[in-house]
Amino acid sequence: MKYNREIFLAASVVLVLFLIHSCKKDGLLPKNPYDAILRDDTTRQEIPLDSLTITYVHNKVLASRCALPGCHVGNFEPDFRTPQSSFSSLVYAPISKNNAAKTFFYRVIPFDTAKSVLHERITKCCFVNNNDRMPQDTIGVPLPDSSINLITQWIMHGARDMFGKVAKLPNAEPVIEGYAAANTSLTKYYSVEVKDRLDSVYYNPFIIPDSVASFYVAFQLSDDSTPVSQLKKNTLKISTDADNFSSGWSYTATYFTLGLQSAWLVTVPASSLPMNDTLFMRYYVNDGSRPNDTEYPRNETLFPYKSYWSFIRK
Repeated sequence: MKYNREIFLAASVVLVLFLIHSCKKDGLLPKNPYDAILRDDTTRQEIPLDSLTITYVHNKVLASRCALPGCHVGNFEPDFRTPQSSFSSLVYAPISKNNAAKTFFYRVIPFDTAKSVLHERITKCCFVNNNDRMPQDTIGVPLPDSSINLITQWIMHGARDMFGKVAKLPNAEPVIEGYAAANTSLTKYYSVEVKDRLDSVYYNPFIIPDSVASFYVAFQLSDDSTPVSQLKKNTLKISTDADNFSSGWSYTATYFTLGLQSAWLVTVPASSLPMNDTLFMRYYVNDGSRPNDTEYPRNETLFPYKSYWSFIRK
Protein backbone atom coordinates (compact mmCIF):
# COMPACT_ATOMS: atom_id res chain seq x y z
CA MET A 1 0.00 0.00 0.00
CA LYS A 2 2.83 2.33 0.87
CA TYR A 3 4.43 1.63 -2.49
CA ASN A 4 1.25 2.43 -4.39
CA ARG A 5 0.76 5.65 -2.42
CA GLU A 6 4.29 6.82 -3.31
CA ILE A 7 3.69 6.05 -6.98
CA PHE A 8 0.42 8.06 -6.88
CA LEU A 9 2.10 11.06 -5.20
CA ALA A 10 4.94 11.01 -7.70
CA ALA A 11 2.54 10.89 -10.64
CA SER A 12 0.55 13.78 -9.22
CA VAL A 13 3.68 15.95 -8.88
CA VAL A 14 4.65 15.17 -12.49
CA LEU A 15 1.16 16.10 -13.70
CA VAL A 16 1.15 19.45 -11.84
CA LEU A 17 4.61 20.32 -13.18
CA PHE A 18 3.46 19.44 -16.68
CA LEU A 19 0.41 21.73 -16.41
CA ILE A 20 2.46 24.62 -15.04
CA HIS A 21 5.01 24.20 -17.81
CA SER A 22 2.29 24.03 -20.48
CA CYS A 23 0.65 27.27 -19.30
CA LYS A 24 3.93 29.08 -19.76
CA LYS A 25 4.20 28.16 -23.42
CA ASP A 26 3.48 30.92 -25.89
CA GLY A 27 0.33 30.61 -28.02
CA LEU A 28 -1.52 28.19 -25.75
CA LEU A 29 -3.57 30.81 -23.93
CA PRO A 30 -6.99 31.42 -25.58
CA LYS A 31 -7.28 34.58 -27.62
CA ASN A 32 -9.37 37.31 -26.04
CA PRO A 33 -11.89 38.47 -28.72
CA TYR A 34 -12.29 41.83 -26.99
CA ASP A 35 -8.62 42.83 -27.18
CA ALA A 36 -9.19 44.61 -30.52
CA ILE A 37 -11.96 46.85 -29.24
CA LEU A 38 -10.92 50.49 -29.00
CA ARG A 39 -12.04 52.24 -25.85
CA ASP A 40 -10.73 55.71 -26.48
CA ASP A 41 -13.68 57.50 -24.90
CA THR A 42 -16.47 55.78 -23.03
CA THR A 43 -17.84 58.87 -21.36
CA ARG A 44 -21.28 60.20 -22.26
CA GLN A 45 -22.53 63.72 -22.10
CA GLU A 46 -24.60 64.23 -19.00
CA ILE A 47 -27.68 66.44 -19.19
CA PRO A 48 -28.10 68.66 -16.14
CA LEU A 49 -31.10 67.63 -14.08
CA ASP A 50 -32.19 71.25 -13.79
CA SER A 51 -32.41 71.72 -17.57
CA LEU A 52 -35.76 72.16 -19.29
CA THR A 53 -36.24 68.52 -20.24
CA ILE A 54 -38.99 66.03 -19.48
CA THR A 55 -36.61 64.44 -16.94
CA TYR A 56 -36.64 67.55 -14.81
CA VAL A 57 -40.38 68.16 -15.25
CA HIS A 58 -41.05 64.56 -14.26
CA ASN A 59 -38.75 64.81 -11.25
CA LYS A 60 -40.23 68.08 -9.99
CA VAL A 61 -43.93 67.75 -10.86
CA LEU A 62 -45.27 64.70 -12.62
CA ALA A 63 -43.81 62.01 -10.37
CA SER A 64 -44.92 63.63 -7.13
CA ARG A 65 -48.26 65.18 -8.13
CA CYS A 66 -49.61 63.06 -11.00
CA ALA A 67 -48.17 59.53 -10.80
CA LEU A 68 -50.26 58.68 -7.75
CA PRO A 69 -52.33 55.55 -6.98
CA GLY A 70 -55.53 55.64 -9.00
CA CYS A 71 -54.17 58.38 -11.26
CA HIS A 72 -51.54 58.45 -14.01
CA VAL A 73 -49.68 55.25 -13.14
CA GLY A 74 -50.26 53.29 -16.34
CA ASN A 75 -53.96 52.60 -15.93
CA PHE A 76 -54.75 55.24 -18.56
CA GLU A 77 -52.90 57.87 -20.53
CA PRO A 78 -50.98 60.00 -20.06
CA ASP A 79 -48.65 57.67 -18.18
CA PHE A 80 -46.42 59.57 -15.73
CA ARG A 81 -44.55 56.66 -14.14
CA THR A 82 -41.24 57.47 -15.87
CA PRO A 83 -39.79 60.33 -17.91
CA GLN A 84 -39.94 58.11 -21.00
CA SER A 85 -43.61 57.19 -20.58
CA SER A 86 -44.43 60.82 -19.74
CA PHE A 87 -42.82 62.09 -22.92
CA SER A 88 -44.31 59.45 -25.23
CA SER A 89 -47.83 59.94 -23.88
CA LEU A 90 -47.66 63.75 -23.91
CA VAL A 91 -45.71 65.19 -26.83
CA TYR A 92 -47.71 64.88 -30.08
CA ALA A 93 -49.83 62.22 -28.35
CA PRO A 94 -53.45 62.31 -29.61
CA ILE A 95 -55.98 63.31 -26.98
CA SER A 96 -58.76 61.02 -25.81
CA LYS A 97 -61.00 63.80 -24.46
CA ASN A 98 -61.67 67.18 -26.05
CA ASN A 99 -63.61 70.28 -25.13
CA ALA A 100 -66.93 71.20 -26.71
CA ALA A 101 -65.24 73.42 -29.31
CA LYS A 102 -62.89 70.60 -30.41
CA THR A 103 -59.97 72.95 -29.93
CA PHE A 104 -57.20 70.46 -29.28
CA PHE A 105 -55.53 67.61 -31.14
CA TYR A 106 -52.47 66.72 -29.04
CA ARG A 107 -51.65 66.74 -25.35
CA VAL A 108 -48.48 68.77 -25.92
CA ILE A 109 -47.29 70.66 -28.98
CA PRO A 110 -43.73 72.01 -28.68
CA PHE A 111 -43.48 75.80 -28.44
CA ASP A 112 -47.26 76.21 -28.17
CA THR A 113 -49.07 76.25 -24.82
CA ALA A 114 -52.31 77.53 -26.38
CA LYS A 115 -52.74 74.31 -28.39
CA SER A 116 -51.37 71.95 -25.73
CA VAL A 117 -54.20 70.34 -23.81
CA LEU A 118 -51.88 69.62 -20.87
CA HIS A 119 -51.49 73.34 -20.27
CA GLU A 120 -55.23 73.85 -20.60
CA ARG A 121 -56.01 71.11 -18.07
CA ILE A 122 -53.67 72.44 -15.37
CA THR A 123 -54.72 76.08 -15.70
CA LYS A 124 -58.50 76.03 -16.36
CA CYS A 125 -61.24 74.81 -14.07
CA CYS A 126 -63.79 73.50 -16.55
CA PHE A 127 -62.37 71.65 -19.54
CA VAL A 128 -65.33 69.33 -20.09
CA ASN A 129 -67.05 69.21 -16.72
CA ASN A 130 -67.14 71.52 -13.74
CA ASN A 131 -64.11 71.34 -11.47
CA ASP A 132 -62.07 69.12 -13.79
CA ARG A 133 -58.84 71.04 -13.54
CA MET A 134 -55.83 68.76 -13.16
CA PRO A 135 -55.00 67.57 -10.60
CA GLN A 136 -58.73 67.04 -10.06
CA ASP A 137 -60.08 69.91 -7.95
CA THR A 138 -62.48 67.55 -6.23
CA ILE A 139 -59.81 65.08 -5.12
CA GLY A 140 -56.61 67.09 -5.01
CA VAL A 141 -55.05 70.49 -4.79
CA PRO A 142 -54.29 72.45 -7.99
CA LEU A 143 -50.65 72.77 -8.91
CA PRO A 144 -48.78 75.72 -7.43
CA ASP A 145 -47.76 78.53 -9.73
CA SER A 146 -44.15 77.37 -9.65
CA SER A 147 -45.10 73.97 -11.12
CA ILE A 148 -47.38 75.52 -13.73
CA ASN A 149 -44.63 77.93 -14.71
CA LEU A 150 -42.15 75.05 -15.05
CA ILE A 151 -44.47 73.11 -17.37
CA THR A 152 -45.16 76.30 -19.33
CA GLN A 153 -41.44 76.95 -19.78
CA TRP A 154 -40.84 73.33 -20.76
CA ILE A 155 -43.48 73.51 -23.50
CA MET A 156 -42.37 76.91 -24.77
CA HIS A 157 -38.75 75.70 -24.78
CA GLY A 158 -39.70 72.90 -27.17
CA ALA A 159 -41.10 70.23 -24.81
CA ARG A 160 -37.71 68.55 -24.99
CA ASP A 161 -37.15 64.85 -24.36
CA MET A 162 -34.72 63.15 -21.97
CA PHE A 163 -31.79 64.13 -24.21
CA GLY A 164 -32.81 67.73 -24.78
CA LYS A 165 -34.15 67.14 -28.29
CA VAL A 166 -37.33 68.62 -29.78
CA ALA A 167 -39.76 66.09 -31.23
CA LYS A 168 -41.08 66.38 -34.76
CA LEU A 169 -44.72 65.99 -35.68
CA PRO A 170 -45.23 62.33 -36.62
CA ASN A 171 -46.62 61.50 -40.03
CA ALA A 172 -48.33 58.15 -39.92
CA GLU A 173 -49.84 56.34 -42.88
CA PRO A 174 -53.45 57.05 -43.77
CA VAL A 175 -55.95 54.76 -42.10
CA ILE A 176 -58.53 52.96 -44.23
CA GLU A 177 -61.24 52.63 -41.61
CA GLY A 178 -63.98 50.85 -43.54
CA TYR A 179 -66.42 50.86 -46.42
CA ALA A 180 -70.13 50.72 -47.21
CA ALA A 181 -71.76 49.58 -50.45
CA ALA A 182 -75.12 50.99 -51.57
CA ASN A 183 -77.25 51.45 -54.65
CA THR A 184 -76.82 54.64 -56.67
CA SER A 185 -79.92 56.22 -55.12
CA LEU A 186 -78.55 55.55 -51.61
CA THR A 187 -81.79 53.86 -50.59
CA LYS A 188 -80.40 50.35 -50.17
CA TYR A 189 -77.21 49.22 -48.46
CA TYR A 190 -75.71 45.92 -49.56
CA SER A 191 -72.85 45.51 -47.08
CA VAL A 192 -74.25 46.59 -43.71
CA GLU A 193 -76.68 43.89 -42.61
CA VAL A 194 -75.75 40.26 -42.08
CA LYS A 195 -78.80 39.08 -44.02
CA ASP A 196 -77.33 40.68 -47.17
CA ARG A 197 -74.22 38.52 -46.98
CA LEU A 198 -73.71 35.04 -48.34
CA ASP A 199 -75.33 32.45 -46.08
CA SER A 200 -76.02 35.27 -43.58
CA VAL A 201 -72.45 35.07 -42.22
CA TYR A 202 -71.17 38.50 -41.27
CA TYR A 203 -67.69 38.07 -42.81
CA ASN A 204 -68.87 36.43 -46.04
CA PRO A 205 -69.16 38.40 -49.33
CA PHE A 206 -72.09 40.78 -49.58
CA ILE A 207 -74.51 40.01 -52.38
CA ILE A 208 -75.19 42.26 -55.36
CA PRO A 209 -78.35 41.23 -57.20
CA ASP A 210 -77.73 40.46 -60.87
CA SER A 211 -80.29 43.15 -61.80
CA VAL A 212 -78.05 45.91 -60.40
CA ALA A 213 -76.16 47.64 -63.22
CA SER A 214 -73.89 49.70 -60.94
CA PHE A 215 -73.49 50.52 -57.26
CA TYR A 216 -71.53 52.80 -54.95
CA VAL A 217 -68.78 51.87 -52.52
CA ALA A 218 -67.90 54.64 -50.04
CA PHE A 219 -64.61 54.49 -48.12
CA GLN A 220 -64.01 56.14 -44.76
CA LEU A 221 -60.41 57.34 -44.33
CA SER A 222 -58.43 59.30 -41.77
CA ASP A 223 -54.93 60.75 -41.51
CA ASP A 224 -52.96 62.42 -38.74
CA SER A 225 -51.44 65.16 -40.91
CA THR A 226 -53.15 65.41 -44.29
CA PRO A 227 -56.79 66.50 -44.68
CA VAL A 228 -58.81 63.53 -45.91
CA SER A 229 -59.99 65.51 -48.94
CA GLN A 230 -56.36 65.97 -50.03
CA LEU A 231 -55.29 62.34 -49.86
CA LYS A 232 -53.93 60.95 -53.11
CA LYS A 233 -54.24 57.76 -55.19
CA ASN A 234 -57.68 56.73 -53.85
CA THR A 235 -58.16 53.71 -56.06
CA LEU A 236 -60.31 50.64 -55.64
CA LYS A 237 -59.11 47.43 -57.23
CA ILE A 238 -61.27 44.34 -57.67
CA SER A 239 -59.90 40.85 -58.32
CA THR A 240 -61.04 37.26 -58.28
CA ASP A 241 -57.79 36.48 -56.41
CA ALA A 242 -57.67 37.61 -52.78
CA ASP A 243 -53.89 38.16 -52.93
CA ASN A 244 -53.24 39.28 -56.49
CA PHE A 245 -54.51 42.64 -57.72
CA SER A 246 -51.98 43.15 -60.52
CA SER A 247 -54.75 42.45 -63.01
CA GLY A 248 -58.49 42.73 -62.76
CA TRP A 249 -60.49 45.94 -62.48
CA SER A 250 -59.43 49.35 -61.21
CA TYR A 251 -61.65 52.32 -60.34
CA THR A 252 -60.76 55.86 -59.22
CA ALA A 253 -62.57 57.27 -56.20
CA THR A 254 -63.87 60.83 -55.92
CA TYR A 255 -64.28 62.83 -52.74
CA PHE A 256 -67.82 63.81 -51.83
CA THR A 257 -69.70 65.39 -48.93
CA LEU A 258 -73.33 64.90 -48.05
CA GLY A 259 -74.45 67.06 -45.18
CA LEU A 260 -72.06 66.36 -42.33
CA GLN A 261 -70.84 63.14 -43.93
CA SER A 262 -67.85 62.86 -46.25
CA ALA A 263 -66.07 59.93 -47.88
CA TRP A 264 -64.27 58.78 -51.00
CA LEU A 265 -66.79 57.27 -53.43
CA VAL A 266 -66.36 54.71 -56.20
CA THR A 267 -68.96 53.78 -58.80
CA VAL A 268 -68.64 50.09 -59.61
CA PRO A 269 -70.16 48.98 -62.95
CA ALA A 270 -71.50 45.67 -61.69
CA SER A 271 -72.86 44.54 -65.06
CA SER A 272 -69.32 44.29 -66.45
CA LEU A 273 -68.18 41.93 -63.67
CA PRO A 274 -68.52 38.12 -63.68
CA MET A 275 -71.46 36.39 -62.08
CA ASN A 276 -71.21 33.89 -59.20
CA ASP A 277 -67.53 34.64 -58.53
CA THR A 278 -66.19 36.02 -55.26
CA LEU A 279 -64.83 39.46 -56.13
CA PHE A 280 -62.29 40.77 -53.62
CA MET A 281 -61.80 44.50 -53.05
CA ARG A 282 -58.62 46.32 -52.07
CA TYR A 283 -58.32 50.08 -51.54
CA TYR A 284 -55.19 52.15 -52.16
CA VAL A 285 -54.39 55.62 -50.82
CA ASN A 286 -51.34 57.83 -50.27
CA ASP A 287 -50.81 60.91 -48.13
CA GLY A 288 -48.27 62.29 -50.61
CA SER A 289 -45.26 61.87 -48.33
CA ARG A 290 -44.33 58.20 -48.74
CA PRO A 291 -43.15 56.13 -51.72
CA ASN A 292 -45.53 53.21 -51.21
CA ASP A 293 -49.30 53.36 -51.15
CA THR A 294 -51.27 52.30 -48.11
CA GLU A 295 -53.52 49.36 -48.97
CA TYR A 296 -56.21 47.36 -47.26
CA PRO A 297 -56.74 44.49 -47.00
CA ARG A 298 -53.11 43.41 -47.38
CA ASN A 299 -51.79 40.00 -48.38
CA GLU A 300 -50.96 39.24 -44.74
CA THR A 301 -54.44 40.20 -43.55
CA LEU A 302 -56.42 37.29 -42.15
CA PHE A 303 -58.78 35.77 -44.70
CA PRO A 304 -62.07 36.57 -42.91
CA TYR A 305 -61.25 40.27 -43.33
CA LYS A 306 -60.51 39.73 -47.01
CA SER A 307 -63.79 37.89 -47.32
CA TYR A 308 -65.59 40.74 -45.58
CA TRP A 309 -64.08 43.04 -48.21
CA SER A 310 -65.62 41.07 -51.07
CA PHE A 311 -68.93 40.66 -52.90
CA ILE A 312 -70.62 38.26 -55.27
CA ARG A 313 -73.13 38.85 -58.04
CA LYS A 314 -76.05 36.45 -57.77
